[in-house]
This record gives sequence, C-alpha cells and structure tokens, in this order.
Amino acid sequence: MKIGKKLIVSMLALTLGTMLLVYGGLYAIIANLRADIQKLYEDIRAGAEQTIEEGLYAQDSNSLGVLADMQMEVTDSRLRIVSDAVRQSAEFAERLYASPSNYMNTVYNPVHLSRAPDTISARYMFSAGVKETDALNRELKLLSNMEEIFAPIMEYNRRFMDNLYVGTASGIFYQYTDNNVFRENYVVTQRHWYLNSTASPDRVMWKETEIDSYGRPCITASMAVKSPEGKVVAVVAADVNFEQMMSNVIGSGLGETGTTFVLGATRDLVAYSTFMKDVEAHNGLYNAFEDHFNDPESVRKKIDDCAFGDGEAFHAELDGKKIYMTARVIPSTGWLLCTAINAEEITEPIGMVTAQSDQLFADAHAKMTDEFKKLFLNMILAIIAIALVVAAIAYFISRTISKPIIKLTDTVKNTGEGDFDKKSEIDTCDEIGDLARGFNKMQDDLKLYTENLKTVTAEKERISAELNVATQIQADMLPRIFPAFPEKEEIDLFASMMPAKEVGGDFYDFFLTDENHLAMVIADVSGKGVPAALFMVISKTLIKNRAMQGGTPAQILADVNNQLCEGNDADMFVTCWLGICDLSTGIMTAASAGHEFPAVCGSDRKFQLLKDKHGFVLAGMEGARYHDYEIRMEQGGSIFVYTDGVPEATDVNGKMFGIDRMLESLNRRADKKPNVFIKEVSTAAKEFTGEASQFDDMTMVGMTWYGKGCKKTE
Repeated sequence: MKIGKKLIVSMLALTLGTMLLVYGGLYAIIANLRADIQKLYEDIRAGAEQTIEEGLYAQDSNSLGVLADMQMEVTDSRLRIVSDAVRQSAEFAERLYASPSNYMNTVYNPVHLSRAPDTISARYMFSAGVKETDALNRELKLLSNMEEIFAPIMEYNRRFMDNLYVGTASGIFYQYTDNNVFRENYVVTQRHWYLNSTASPDRVMWKETEIDSYGRPCITASMAVKSPEGKVVAVVAADVNFEQMMSNVIGSGLGETGTTFVLGATRDLVAYSTFMKDVEAHNGLYNAFEDHFNDPESVRKKIDDCAFGDGEAFHAELDGKKIYMTARVIPSTGWLLCTAINAEEITEPIGMVTAQSDQLFADAHAKMTDEFKKLFLNMILAIIAIALVVAAIAYFISRTISKPIIKLTDTVKNTGEGDFDKKSEIDTCDEIGDLARGFNKMQDDLKLYTENLKTVTAEKERISAELNVATQIQADMLPRIFPAFPEKEEIDLFASMMPAKEVGGDFYDFFLTDENHLAMVIADVSGKGVPAALFMVISKTLIKNRAMQGGTPAQILADVNNQLCEGNDADMFVTCWLGICDLSTGIMTAASAGHEFPAVCGSDRKFQLLKDKHGFVLAGMEGARYHDYEIRMEQGGSIFVYTDGVPEATDVNGKMFGIDRMLESLNRRADKKPNVFIKEVSTAAKEFTGEASQFDDMTMVGMTWYGKGCKKTE
C-alpha cells in the first residue's frame, strides 16, 4: 500500500477507532447485561436440576435396596432349598452305608444310562475303566434306595433343579433325572463336584457357573458321604436349573432398564441378564467381569463396600452405560447379588422440566435481541457518514507527503538491481530526508559487504570439500564389503553406520585373529564431528593392533585403555564392546567397556538382551579392569550389537525409539540373515523418527553362526 493511502487509512482508522471504542464500550455493557441474565438463569436451572436429581437418586436408591433385598432373599431361599436337599440326601446315604443290611431287601431297579427313557427316573452307569463285579452290584443295589429321597425332592423342585445324583469312590454314578446321555469316558472321581466335596467333606460345597458334561451352564451344590469310619465313600450333588434362576431372578430389575447379576467368591460373573446369549455366541462359558465394566477393580471394591458395609447405592459404568447400583450378600453361598438401573432413566424427568423453562427463556431472549439489532444498525449508519468526511480531508494531506517517497522508491529499485552508485537526491529537512541520507550510506555498506561475502563463500566451499574427503576417508576405514569372509561357511556378517554429521565418532570392525577366531568390535566415541572422528581412528587402530597380538577381550581392552589415557587432555572417552568367537564351537568370549547390552538370538528365533557386566569406559581412568564372559552361540543363532544412537533415536515430539521397539523389529526378521534384520531395525527407526533430524550416530553389527554343515538362512 502506498504512503498516501496509508495516511488516509490511518486517519480513518483513528477516527473510526475512537468511535468504535465508544460504541464498543456500549456494546460491552449491553453484552455483559445479557450474559448476567443468561448466567442467572443457568444458575437457577442448575440448582433446580441438582435438587431434583438428588431427590430422584434418593428415591431410586431406596427402590434398588428393597428390590435387591427381595431378590437376595428369593435367590438365597432357592439355593438354600438345594443346599438342604443335598445335605438331607448325603445324610440318608450315610445311613445306607452305616446299616446296609436294613436296606438290601428293598427292591429298586435303576436303568442303565445307555438304555434309559426320556422320562424322569433313576438311572446309573459305571466310571470308565471300572469293571462290573458282584461287590459293585451290591453297592449299586444299596444306592438304589436313594430313590426314596431323590424322587420327592425332584418332584417338588423341578422348576430350579435339573439333576440329583451321587457318585461313589468305587466308580458308580447314580442319578435321578430325565437326561439319558451316556458318556463312556465319564469318571466320577475326577468331576469338580466330587473333588470339591472330598476336599471339604463336612459341609455343602457350591461350584460357580460352568458348562457341565451335557453342554449346559449350571451351578452345582455337593456334599461328601462318609462311612462310619469317617472315610469319604461317595458324594451327593444337585444341579441348579440355570435358565429358571435367570428368568425368575436375574432377568428382573427396576424400571425399563433395570438389570440384576450375581458375582461369585472370586468376584467373577456367576449369572447376568445376557448370560445365555453370551454362552451361545462364545460357544462355551463366558463370564469375564472385565468385559462388562470400564474400571473392574474399582467396581469390585465398591460392590464389596456396599454389600458388606452401609449398603448405599453407587454409580458405575456397565457395557458403556452409566448405571446406579447396589449389592447384597447371599447368605447360603457367600455370593453377591447386584441390581442396577441406567442413570439416564433416573434423570429423565429432569429433561422435561428444563425443556419447558428453556423455551420460556428463549422467547424473552429473542425479543431482547431484536431491540439490540435496531440500536446497532443506527450506530453503523453514523459511522459510515463520519468516515466519508474524514477520508476527503486525509486525501489532501497525503499528497504533500507521498511525492518524496516516490522518488526514494525509484532509488531503491535501482539498488535492488545491483546499482550501488546512483544515490538519492532528496534533501528535505524532515524524516524522509533523513531516510534518504541513511539509504545512501546503506548503499556504500552493501557494496563493501558484497565483496566480503564473495571471499567468505569461497572459504566455506573449500572447507565443505575437505569435510567430504574426511567423510570418505572415515567410511573407507570401516569394513564395507559383504559378505566379509565368503570362505567361512560358519558365519555370516553385516554392519552399517549412519553418522549424525559429515564425520562421526561411532565405529565398528571385524577381523580374523587367526584361521579359527573372529574378533567383532563396536564402539562409540564421546562427542560429534571431526574431534570424535580423530579419536575414533586412534581407538580403532589400537584395538585391532592389540587384538592381533592375542589375549582375551578383557586383557585387550585394559591395554588399549591405558594407551588412550596417555595424553588425553581433551578428556574424550570411548564405550566399546569386543567379542572373539571360536568359529568351530560358536563360543564367543566378550567384554564390555560401558557399552550397550548385546542382543542374542538362539534356537527359539527370538532376540533378547544379554545384560552383561560393564567395565569403565576406555580413556576414562588409567588402570581400569574389565571382565570376560562367554556367549554360547547355537547353530543358526545370531548376535546383534549397536551404539546408543539406535535406541535413542528421537522423533519430533522428543520420544525415543527405545530398546523394546528395537527388539520388536529384530524379532520380525530373527530367522533371516544379518543384513535383513539390521535393515529392518534401520527402517523401523527411520519410520519412527519421521521428519526429526538425526541426533546421534547409528551403528549396528550383526553376526549369525551356522557351524559346520548348517544351511545358511535366506
């Protein structure tokens, strides 16, 4: 925008700004008034909603408590009937075993299960592997007297009792039921109800929901039968009719969304409203508490506090919906019965009340808004009229200022095209004249700067060329030809290094110390750039020369450390890992000077960190000692060593790649050659860091030991 226009705009802005400030103040007062009215209404509505909500929750809390007590009593009553039936049957069975002669003359003829009719009757079978004998038949005849007590119990409890049966230590299974499924592999003494009661023979034992041998969900009560000598000779048990229990108790709830469910001793679901559907959908038992509640441990604690504490209802989240629930203890089993209702159903009346009040307020608010619109329309018309007058005055003033500026603009254009000799001829005594004189001086300065810049650019290009040469020299010092030892069928090697700058401080090396021993080295010099590269060259040379003289890795690192400490005025140091592998046995002797833990892959084709014992860094302290340890390579196994630049690769948010991601990417290609799993790690790190610049050198070395006669991995 030209100066003349800027002056016009400035004057208009000043005038209009003042007017808008006044009008803005007026608008703010009116807006605050409207906001205060709005807030007052919202406060009144919020207070009313809270009062109504508290009353509704108090009312539903009482209703939930009453319903929970009723359902608990009904459930406990039914379970207690089953428990009493089992206890009475067990006591009757003990009388049979205590006085068999009193019952042997009674005539009962139970039917073998393989020939049993569909009608309810007594039937029997022998456990798999049990052979029929005279003694077994006599015991079966004695047990057939159980029909005297089984028949009336089943007659009066068919609505919620499926089976009533007894199993003996000798292998007899006697039951009173209408189910005639014969199972050849059935073993009585291995059933859960038998084992539970033999472990606790003096009381009725309850088994939480499971899928029985008929493929139906059930709850089982059982009790041991003891001989006069106190030995367990049999176990009596009864199955609860699960569908009847759910339809009469679990399926009922408060309101339209109410639901009830039962928790066992482990606080897993014994039964709930959609239990049968879930059993069918999952083709078996499905009672995971965690799959239904958002915060299962917290909900379990609240349920226990409610059931065993004050009994007050509480909020939770069930299947993604907010609920209001309470809990009660079922005395006969110690299980917990919980009943709940959706919170939305409780608070539904609040929405009806607030909708009516919102409509009344909206009508009043609309009328007020219309009046405000008329007021501000008049204000806008007044602003337009004043703006036209101010614009005419500003135009005449701007003409006296803009002409010198146009001349100065022409001079600036010439300078931009490289003409530093043509100066501005404006010589006024105002600020524009000062600007012209300053611009003339700037032309002289720019001319001098341009000449100096040419010299600096040439020097920078020379340094860049030297750095490129240094980068190439450093790369040439590291082994880069793969396969490294094609004549050695026992091993496969691969390595890579990506410096963070033109030259880096990381290095790796591998070489044969003799025909049967391979040395592997990876190290990280402190710092970056040229200093680190120079120290890297010295360290690499010393390590290789000393290793070729023989000795263990710990001895080699100790000697190299002492050499590097001499004259180390720059206080640089090196972390290093050195391993020497016997190619005939796959045994690698290694030592670490403060370096990263190696990752080793065995026959399980899974890389894991080997947390070796670290020594102090090289060049850190003269006389430092290091420790040898062995890695026994398995045929086809691999080892992977790296510098800290790999796990510490950082994305744009400052998050590190990390050891876990590194191992995960290694294990995706653990059965491949070293060049494959190293490339996988490199690719994963690059994808993780994305657009972030590389912070540190990234160096990796991998080796797979095959041994003699082992086929190499593709």
